[in-house]
Amino acid sequence: MTIRELRNEEWNAVGDLIHASTNAWYEKNLNRAVFQRDDPSGCQVFPEVYEKLDPGCCLVAVEEESGRLMGSCFYHPRETHVSLGIMNAHPDFAGCGVARELLAEIVRRAGDLPVRLVSSAMNLDSYSLYTRAGFVPCELYQDMMLPAGRSSPERPVGCDRIREATLDDVEALVALEEEVSGIRRAKDFEFFIRNEQGIWRLFLSESDGGVEGFLASIDHPGSCMLGPGVMRTEEAALALIHTQLNAIPERQPVFLVPARSSGLIAALYDWGARNCEIHLAQVRGEAQDFRGVTMPTFMPETG
Repeated sequence: MTIRELRNEEWNAVGDLIHASTNAWYEKNLNRAVFQRDDPSGCQVFPEVYEKLDPGCCLVAVEEESGRLMGSCFYHPRETHVSLGIMNAHPDFAGCGVARELLAEIVRRAGDLPVRLVSSAMNLDSYSLYTRAGFVPCELYQDMMLPAGRSSPERPVGCDRIREATLDDVEALVALEEEVSGIRRAKDFEFFIRNEQGIWRLFLSESDGGVEGFLASIDHPGSCMLGPGVMRTEEAALALIHTQLNAIPERQPVFLVPARSSGLIAALYDWGARNCEIHLAQVRGEAQDFRGVTMPTFMPETG
């Protein structure tokens, strides 16, 4: 196989690859699909968003003889780290070492920077791939969602301190995330706030001491999720989740919550939230312990 960067004319092909690979694993192992089974068009969200946010940062594995795409992986260089995005190998090339080769090239390109990712704890092949490459788990997340048809949960304390973020807030958002998670990614916050694609929302929670937390969301046919989010307290996290859910009442976004945030988890269960998967944050290299609540997302996977 050859590892190279994705070409513009291959956007449709990589969307089809992501659709086929992801659904094949989930249908085989968890008896459900992630993306609409008969329509891969929603997976165009990945090249559409990532090639605008981080142009040229998608690697593909190509079978030399046929020219077919064997696999793909997006990655996101930031000043403090490199984040590994969605990794896929086409089912026809399972067991050929596609993901291993893509990962090795991204680690090489990262150089001395830590490489971070969030991967399914239910996929042991994936877990083994990353831990063999030197990644260490550092946080456990519960993927949660509210079932359809439920009434809006009662407004929690702190909602009156929430507003939409502006470009003037970016410096404070960066400082908060660096305090809680030890990373910086100002370009992501600017991207959400500018919202040129019309699919993002970013709310923040304020107190007398400044910003207590923030939570973004995406509402797109191929991805409906809350995150990324960073909060000093579980109270701020709950209020921000409530605000984001009320902003898209007709949708059922998935959101990841740290399993150790027991009070937050209990409140979400009281709302009727259910678990749908378990994920792990993993880091290759140096990483600060989390000093608050973090809510990663799969779009964009930049933390």
